[in-house]
Amino acid sequence: MEAISWRAGSPAMNGHPALPPGTSTRFPSWVTFDDNEVSCPLPPVSSPAKPNPLSVATAIPDVPSNSTGSFKRDRPKSTLMNFSKGQKLDISSLNRPPSVVEAPPWRATNPFLNETLQDVQPSPINPFSAFFEEQERRSQNSSISSTTGKSQRDSLVVIYQDAISFDDSGKSQPHPDAIERLKQLQIDDPDHVGSTSLPDDDPIAWVELDAHSPASALSQPRDGWPMMLRIPEKKNIMSSRHWGPIYIKLTGSGYLQLYYEQGLEKPFREFKLEICHEVSEPRLQNYDENGRIHSLRIDRVTYKEKKKYQPKPAVAHIAEREQVIKLGTTNYDDFLSFVHAVQDCLMDLPVLSMDLSTVGLNYLEEEITVDVRDEFSGAVSKGDNQILQHRVLTRIHILSFLSGLAECRLGLNDILIKGNEIVSRQDIMPTTTTKWIKLHECRFHGCADEDVFNSSRVILFNPLDACRFELMRFRTVFAEKTLPFTLRTAASINGAEVEVQSWLRMSPGFSSNRDPLTQVPCENVMVRYPVPSEWVKNFRRESVLGEKSLKAKVNRGASFGSAGASGSEPVMRVTLGTAKYEHAFNAIVWRINRLPDKNSASGHPHCFFCHLELGSDREVPSRFANDVNVEFSMPTTSASKAAVRSISVEDKPGVRKWVNYSAHYSYKVEIEQKKSLKPDFEGEELDNPKECGVQ
Repeated sequence: MEAISWRAGSPAMNGHPALPPGTSTRFPSWVTFDDNEVSCPLPPVSSPAKPNPLSVATAIPDVPSNSTGSFKRDRPKSTLMNFSKGQKLDISSLNRPPSVVEAPPWRATNPFLNETLQDVQPSPINPFSAFFEEQERRSQNSSISSTTGKSQRDSLVVIYQDAISFDDSGKSQPHPDAIERLKQLQIDDPDHVGSTSLPDDDPIAWVELDAHSPASALSQPRDGWPMMLRIPEKKNIMSSRHWGPIYIKLTGSGYLQLYYEQGLEKPFREFKLEICHEVSEPRLQNYDENGRIHSLRIDRVTYKEKKKYQPKPAVAHIAEREQVIKLGTTNYDDFLSFVHAVQDCLMDLPVLSMDLSTVGLNYLEEEITVDVRDEFSGAVSKGDNQILQHRVLTRIHILSFLSGLAECRLGLNDILIKGNEIVSRQDIMPTTTTKWIKLHECRFHGCADEDVFNSSRVILFNPLDACRFELMRFRTVFAEKTLPFTLRTAASINGAEVEVQSWLRMSPGFSSNRDPLTQVPCENVMVRYPVPSEWVKNFRRESVLGEKSLKAKVNRGASFGSAGASGSEPVMRVTLGTAKYEHAFNAIVWRINRLPDKNSASGHPHCFFCHLELGSDREVPSRFANDVNVEFSMPTTSASKAAVRSISVEDKPGVRKWVNYSAHYSYKVEIEQKKSLKPDFEGEELDNPKECGVQ
């Protein structure tokens, strides 16, 4: 009856049922911090170490149970001092004997409420390092007064090593070494000096930028460009359209002059570029039986605000495009040079006085969009893929829909101000980098105040209404140590046989490739292998609709030409994407839509292999081309680490703000000239070097 009455009279604690006798109501596995100076008695916990009868036993009174009955249980005596797990983590008690003034050595101290650490500034990487440095300094100043304290410290060392261990050898290390290793634990910062990206730019040091990069030749002024004009300019159901050769000149005042041929004095058509004109995205279009042509349009773009009711009511700003002219060319270098010249001319157009009647005064939804685009160009060495020279050009475009005239301010991560600008909280834009960069060779649109930028490093401008324009451009240093992927290409010419092989693999040193969950893929990857004009017939065959270039796909090789014309059929294989000869580039183009592929690991290598047997001795060159061209794009990334830190619109706190980042890479990679490709240059022996590994 006594047992039954004891269970009935046992109360519940904190909503939990009463515990059976012999079970403690405290949870010794919890780690707690005392916020006041009164130390509460802690329940004893038996040490995990095996009891030693030769060690000194310490008697500690048992904590009575919280039950209402008179039941009392005697706990077994421990040969070591009993401390909770929270006390095992107290490193400061290792070198300090118990004191009356200070807190007991087994009391865990909250580092956030310690008064002695009020004036200590934490490290920006590891905020807890200052706490350990202060505790170590205090422990060194304290003196060891008795041998009893030494025996207690020896016992605590055993418990501490069992509680925290870095590796198997850490259990035999003394506590100063363990403390030193604990202080070295740091949170990884993607932009610190030892990371794969470069540190902050030096605001004082002079940096020599590459003046002879491959892209600098495309931006040189030229007298004109041989192009193709789409005739008739507007589509007509009753007539067919074709391409006609013309010659184009661009004057300093912004006029495009079209001539029937080079050398004529009078153009047959002339029109002026306006601020509402935009250059369309380049594309490939069917040209003739040989292949396609690079084409672009110059459009007159107007933006209008429209309401949408499906799938839900919303307000959208839609662009309406009207084609002014459509041009094309089969020379890719001329095509890029013409695009850069038109972009430079559109940026240098003077800003005329605005008519208030044309300014939108009643936008239902006001917004401003900032597009930051990086253009990387350079040259990469063979073998180790080191960047020999590079050029990073950053362009910032603005598209705004603001009622009336508004003054805007744009703040970048400029090293010369380093976050000292004063902006409102709602104007701060989130960024993903902590790097500060130095801007070189800054150029501004006519609506920006260059004097204000030189004095305060803040971009002050009055944006054009409902018009996308280039606000500024500048050059920076490449913010990474490596490119997103490495490409090694080897070529050999042995008699009439020509072999080319490439290995492509994602680079672990690139910042975006370190975490597979946040990895940004490379899109529209093109690797172009130059081919002499004498070899083109070996990469084409007759079909019902005329000649066509054969295409090599994944797990399916391609055979080109006829045995009578080229001796024996060449072979080309890829393990990812497609490969074929394209007349628009005069090269074999290996295209990959996305890299890394969704169905393969990030570090999995991909291979391209081509074996060609020439039929005539006159077609055999002494060596292959010197380099291959690589081109691809990366969304939501930045090659320069340029970031928009703030966007301020005068007297308009409710404006919606958008920032878009993108990067475009175009560079050359040297080709390794070898006598034979039978031993694989990756260091692995293959049974058949002409076979690429199938993933």
